[in-house]
Amino acid sequence: MRKNKKEDNNLNPEEENNKENESSEESSEQETESEVQPMVALSIDEYDGLQKQIDQLQSQVDEYLDGLQRERANFANYKKRIDQESVNTYNNALSDLVKNFLYISDDLERALNNRPADSESTSWVNGIELIHQKLLSSLETHGLERMKSSPGDEFDPKQHEAVTHEDNPDYENGQIIEVLQPGYQINERIIRPALVRVAK
Repeated sequence: MRKNKKEDNNLNPEEENNKENESSEESSEQETESEVQPMVALSIDEYDGLQKQIDQLQSQVDEYLDGLQRERANFANYKKRIDQESVNTYNNALSDLVKNFLYISDDLERALNNRPADSESTSWVNGIELIHQKLLSSLETHGLERMKSSPGDEFDPKQHEAVTHEDNPDYENGQIIEVLQPGYQINERIIRPALVRVAK
């Protein structure tokens, strides 16, 4: 026993390292062997039963995934519909509000078309004209646009509303004779068609 101890003491450093490495490898092999799980033998019926359970679980996963995707699509469509309804509600409210001011604009325009000829009323007429321009400018900031309609243009039922159809030697059938009231639109949406006289 003393002899072995003495022999160990006489080992050089390289031999000691080799011995330690061998001990470490033996320990690692023992640990690996202890960690290996034992194989479980299954009968064909047991294997088929497990496979059936796996198939059922996979089917449930596919079903839940499909349901989730449908719900996400339904929610996206719902959000788009709500957003569009909000835009439509805003546009309808804006159109109704603007229409009320258009009646005032029409009255001011008719007054300006029948302005007095005397020079004493010039400053008064200029003031009314300035108010009219400010009103239209304010409405234009909300997207209001006056549609262009002139005598000689073709009647368009999408943009015009015919007050009369009458014979006129100066115009062909379907042409506008006179624009009685201008038409307006907001963001390419007609809120009021132009009132016109049409030749037949």
